[in-house]
Amino acid sequence: MQKFQALIIDDEEDSRSNTRSMLQNYCPEIEVIGEASSGMEGKLKIQELKPHVVFLDINMPGMNGFQMLEGIYNRDFCVIFLTAYSEHGITAVKAGATDYLLKPLMLSELQGAVKKVVQHYEAKATSTTTKHDADKKVVLINHSKGFTLVEFKDIVWLEASDNYTNLYLSGQKKIVASKTLKEFETILPESEFFRIHRSALINIAFVKEYSNNEGGEVILSDGTHVQVSKARVQEFSEFIKSKSVTPK
Repeated sequence: MQKFQALIIDDEEDSRSNTRSMLQNYCPEIEVIGEASSGMEGKLKIQELKPHVVFLDINMPGMNGFQMLEGIYNRDFCVIFLTAYSEHGITAVKAGATDYLLKPLMLSELQGAVKKVVQHYEAKATSTTTKHDADKKVVLINHSKGFTLVEFKDIVWLEASDNYTNLYLSGQKKIVASKTLKEFETILPESEFFRIHRSALINIAFVKEYSNNEGGEVILSDGTHVQVSKARVQEFSEFIKSKSVTPK
């Protein structure tokens, strides 16, 4: 289980102790890494410890929780406000709080707030991964002398060959890769590549023509004829139509 590091900022020692105890005993996702007793000390602790989440009291002397946050730019942590006064709720929402808890803390509400923190970081990780993968436009092909980098747009089609795959590239070039066709199917973007047969994966950018000869075959721009599985003819037709403009 991933641990999310937490900082507690509260001017009341008993309140800090209670929050820490509840987190340590009932919220295994959270690791308390520090405490602060004022807004100014809290700002310094945030800079030093870089927590995932801050449990922040609103009503503190000198600098309250809202004022403390206003002085922090590029905030990259979750905030869970703690207060004995319910009227702060709307302001807490406007301040971008992950949650807002009333004192004395109720365990179910605290655990619910922690769950929101976990969901926030899981969503963030998924978003980052998706964007990172989407930015990749090159596949690495290992071979006995090293590796070759091939751009997706240069792959015309791929052919299964036992536990290997033949990659046919633009310019009549061929590369043999020690990956299965199934592995390539998971790597290459499904919006650009279509598995028309158990032994063939094609780049739709190179599709020139479809013929119902031999039960169905695709003719690629390099002149290659690739059979379409009967089970995939209808799906392939619909896929191509979704990517094309049909004259009225």
